[in-house]
Amino acid sequence: MIADPAVFDDEHLPRRLLHREAAVDHLSRAWEPALGGDQAHDVLIHGPPGVGKTALTKHSLQKLTGHADVQTAHVRCLGKTTAGVVRSVLHDLPGSDPSVNVPREDLCIQLQERVTSPVIVVLDEADGLPSTDALDRLVDVENLSVVVICHDPDEWLSRIDGRLRRRLSFAEFGLDRYSVDELADILEARANLGLPSESITREQLETIADEVAGVARNGIQALRQAATRAEELQHDRITDEDVSESFERARRNIRELNLESLPFHHQLLYELIRMGDGLEAGELHDRYEAVADQAYHGREQTPISERSRRLKLSKLESYDLIEVEGENRHRSYTASDKRVEPAIRVNLKLNSNNYCQ
Repeated sequence: MIADPAVFDDEHLPRRLLHREAAVDHLSRAWEPALGGDQAHDVLIHGPPGVGKTALTKHSLQKLTGHADVQTAHVRCLGKTTAGVVRSVLHDLPGSDPSVNVPREDLCIQLQERVTSPVIVVLDEADGLPSTDALDRLVDVENLSVVVICHDPDEWLSRIDGRLRRRLSFAEFGLDRYSVDELADILEARANLGLPSESITREQLETIADEVAGVARNGIQALRQAATRAEELQHDRITDEDVSESFERARRNIRELNLESLPFHHQLLYELIRMGDGLEAGELHDRYEAVADQAYHGREQTPISERSRRLKLSKLESYDLIEVEGENRHRSYTASDKRVEPAIRVNLKLNSNNYCQ
């Protein structure tokens, strides 16, 4: 049934981004100075998960680099320190990778020396950075521009100083969810590339688009799961039952992919919540501190503060991995689907007092 599985991968970039023409034009104007060899403007892109922020950026950068001598770097910020961010940028730029033990200050000097023409650095999932120090270091580099991709622009902008806020506000825009018709157009284009002809109807595509509330990633994965189910049951075409059964399959698959993509801190917190089957905030933090020495033993990472944990929990919620009820210390956390297990195996044993056995 599925002729080309790659069409349904998150990494797939279509030749044309349907219904994002205005956003593509916005980025083109911000980066126009780079066409003449000058530094591009910084950009802040925000919106809920799954609406295509990363795809928009990659697509637009491909267009830009096809017409200008511009170097680019894409950094997935979750779990990265300032040194980790700078190291990732150096990895994507021409030149040799720095050794793993190079100090942060030396890495920043190397970056200053290597950037001699326009460079655009994408800070994806930037709200996962523990501080704005990495951004401060990057914007101090002449000819280097940044694209910050985040979910909550107000929270992100509140963390940076006025100078950086003005730079990012120059070209700030948000992406909304697609309408049913818009997302159905996108799904139809994917189906035409990845599925046999006439294997799904327009009405079924609109049903998918409506069910996922205009979130492109969820819709694409639901389409994939509908086709997979049809293939498993040897249907000649996708049936309405295949479509109705696709949504839960897609949700679980997306949750698994989301969890797999997260660093160890997030996965440990998630596993504590999954094992606890509903934990209040205080109990969760107590359990974390009780198992921290055991869980981090032999790893490069070290236990994180309660404030940092709250940021990680917010990410787990935005990725639909946990459900949160209540406020502050009265919050309670529950795994959205206990069948979704962390990719990193964490063997934790707790006694009735929440301490390691």
